[in-house]
This record gives sequence, C-alpha cells and structure tokens, in this order.
Amino acid sequence: MSKLNLIEKTYSSVVKRINEEWFLNSEFEIWYNFVINDLTDKERTTYLIVVLHEQVINGGLHQYFVNGYGQFAPNTIGCLKNIGATEKAKILRSAFGLVNDNELGDYKFRKSLTNQSIRSLFVEDDLYEPLGKLDNEFYNSEEEIEHLLVNYLIK
Repeated sequence: MSKLNLIEKTYSSVVKRINEEWFLNSEFEIWYNFVINDLTDKERTTYLIVVLHEQVINGGLHQYFVNGYGQFAPNTIGCLKNIGATEKAKILRSAFGLVNDNELGDYKFRKSLTNQSIRSLFVEDDLYEPLGKLDNEFYNSEEEIEHLLVNYLIK
C-alpha cells in the first residue's frame, strides 16, 4: 500500500461511518462527539487534518469555518502539533482567534458556529480578508502535511 493510500484508507473508513444528518445544525453534537469520542487517535487525526487541508485548498479558512468544520479547530490544532505541523497549527490558531474573538467557551463557540450566529463570519463577513491572508500563509508553508501525516500513521 502506498503511503498516500494509507491516508485515503483511514479517512474513507471514518467518512463511511458519518451520517449526513449529523451535518444539520440540530445534530452538531452527535457529529462532534463521534469525531472526538468514537474515533481512534489516528482516525481522528487523519479526519481532522484531511478535512482542514481539503477545505483550505478548495475555499480557504473562511470555508472551513462556514461549513462547520471549524468547530473542530482546537482539536485540529492539537492534531497538527502531534504530527509536527507546528507552522500550520499556528496559522489555524490565528484563524480560530479571529473567528472566536469573543473567546466563547468550547460548547458556545461550536453552537454559535453551527447555528451560523457569529456575526463577523456570517452576517457582516468581516473575516473574509483576514482569513484570506492566513490562507496564503497556509499555502506558502513549507510543511508537507501529507508527509507528516503518513509518518504519524506509520508509527
């Protein structure tokens, strides 16, 4: 099995177990609890990092938060650090700080994000440009996230 297939196989096994209804605002806790409590460390790390990478590549950090994946940002920061992607962890921490500028607790932040009630993100859209600057840092980072993730999975 090629190294990238290891990431794909791990990610696919997680996605197959996710119910699409969990993406509805009223079900965000089920999705969150599944990812945080039901997955192994390697599955969780793979899922969170692949989702972050795909969202940023396809639409940036703004899309990552708007699509609800940003509820996992604190966990993803930890996963990035665990695989050695400290630069990308720092970028995501900065983005999280912009989106959660009121420093809401974990549950309140996740609820506000999934209910799309964070004004600066969903109403005023004040974060598009600052998050775009962080996207550029993410793209320009020399950390090879796939390589770091494969090394983590092989351990």
